[in-house]
Amino acid sequence: MTSIFAHRGHHVNAPENSVAAVRAARDIGADGVEIDVWLTRDRSLVVHHDRVVDGHSLPASTRAQHPEIASCARLGEVIEAAGRLRVNVEIKSTRSTAYNLSVARAVSEYLDAAPGTSRCMVSSFSLNICEEVRRHSPERSVGWLVLRRPAHHALDQVARSRLTSAHFPFTRVNASVAQRATQLGVELHVWTPNLGRDLDRVLALDVGALITDDVVLAMELRSSSQRSTEE
Repeated sequence: MTSIFAHRGHHVNAPENSVAAVRAARDIGADGVEIDVWLTRDRSLVVHHDRVVDGHSLPASTRAQHPEIASCARLGEVIEAAGRLRVNVEIKSTRSTAYNLSVARAVSEYLDAAPGTSRCMVSSFSLNICEEVRRHSPERSVGWLVLRRPAHHALDQVARSRLTSAHFPFTRVNASVAQRATQLGVELHVWTPNLGRDLDRVLALDVGALITDDVVLAMELRSSSQRSTEE
């Protein structure tokens, strides 16, 4: 059954990536949440989508410079709010190889040491980050986010790098891609279908997970699909 992840939490009535949005995803019955993580200059792992917050670059600033921003919580706070949910920790990258390797190691070390993080997986648009996490945490589920590369080539790369999943925008995934992923033993995660017709199409492909902003609709359509199958 396709798992349904809340994209940056269930952010209808709360800021995206915030503790409240993650808690809301848990409360409405999502299977998981997808969040975005940066490493600050003082080596704090903070959850936020954009690199720049109030004019400050997160990798170049300290956590103390962002004390009142709800959507800039510490990673541990967000994971705690997720409760039983699976957590897709997307590591945000920069053009700095040194930073990318540093944040990959920091996230790996944190997740390996913290209790209750076996349900956490890591993903990134940076293949270097994915491979570095894999080196440090060989048992951790790791997925490569792919935007423009040919889908079949990307799946082959995921298999060569011994990652566990490939993450594509929903417009890039079809039956051929799903079939190739199955042949390679690579799990497909698809982002971010939000309209009914797009959610239905992704659910019909039986992918491993879909990441959406409309969790409620996705769950309703999945339940409807299951009932139709049973009948």
